[in-house]
Amino acid sequence: MKLAIISNVSGCRWAGSETVWHRAAMLALSQGHQVTAIIHRDLMASTQIVEFMAAGGELLNWSALGIARLQSFKERFFPSFSPRILDQFDSILISLGSLPSLTYVPGLAGGLLQSRTPIVLFCQFNSDHLIISPGERQLVRRVMEKSESIIFCSSRNMIEARRQFYTEPNDCHIIPNPIRNMGKSPSPWPDDSETAMFASVARLEVAWKGQDLLLDVLSQEQWKVRNWKLRFYGEGPDGEYLKNLATFYQISDHVSFEGHRESLEEIWNQNHLLLMPSHGEGMPLAALEAMMAGRPVVVTDVGGNSEVIKEGVSGFIAEAATLQSFSSALERAWHEKNHWMRMGQSARQAILERGDVDSSTALLKVWSLQSKGESGRTP
Repeated sequence: MKLAIISNVSGCRWAGSETVWHRAAMLALSQGHQVTAIIHRDLMASTQIVEFMAAGGELLNWSALGIARLQSFKERFFPSFSPRILDQFDSILISLGSLPSLTYVPGLAGGLLQSRTPIVLFCQFNSDHLIISPGERQLVRRVMEKSESIIFCSSRNMIEARRQFYTEPNDCHIIPNPIRNMGKSPSPWPDDSETAMFASVARLEVAWKGQDLLLDVLSQEQWKVRNWKLRFYGEGPDGEYLKNLATFYQISDHVSFEGHRESLEEIWNQNHLLLMPSHGEGMPLAALEAMMAGRPVVVTDVGGNSEVIKEGVSGFIAEAATLQSFSSALERAWHEKNHWMRMGQSARQAILERGDVDSSTALLKVWSLQSKGESGRTP
């Protein structure tokens, strides 16, 4: 089959959300399928795309102009997703953050509606706090109704989507993210047991990841007399803001910015606890990998967090990404400090019992239309 993947990610070299489709694409190539990735040029230099091309994958790119009128002119006369481009494939997988982000990529939603090619939507994020205009809601509903299948990372995301777009997703599937360190031994507990070592592993983007809220919590009076250190792992548009905010709150001596790290062992050999004050999630890979490494987590009740984390057993769940709620959850964690190692063992056991999900095979099955007993327009 001639398969295509369209990703809406831009503004970074790579993102965790790309892991599943990349693995499925590599599997498809190994099985003899032709695979084309239509991605933003920001992703072109990533090692994953280099690997994809080395395996025989093909690339097309899309971009967004900075001036809306120029973008409108370009899409009118030189559309990025014309039927001429899309109709050469047998099936197209659309890898998205939230479903409304269909409308963020210039020309994408309109091109999909005009195309004759079957499409599969892969939604990897959702939130009750998304602002969706009436026009966006109607456009996304039309694409959802046209799609062959819709994939979510968590049941919570699917339930939210049903309410947001008042429609029943076609041929719905739940495919959780894969865990990179599945089956490996838990990370050794850090030697420094006197200092509480916190890790924030996420793109530095406060609108959804909430790292500014985390700094606000840790600037409160009780934390000024406690022995702790917070390490941020990741890159993103709000890195400078967070550094300035740590200085403003006078806690910069407790906070460090470690940049992007590929090695999970490097992260979890140094830290006791994952902190994720997110405003929205899918099934956060950072939380799953921390738990697999034998670390308890402090998260908000968004996405699939409550589907895998048990309060007081494998972590602590704040009701919402608010100062009061996340502060309360972190206080509960602090007062259980002597039990973090045991809780980390419980967290790891929860992931082991959940089992390793072969997300690549599951995704490829839906992408290639086999989930509905179809084999595509062209054998």
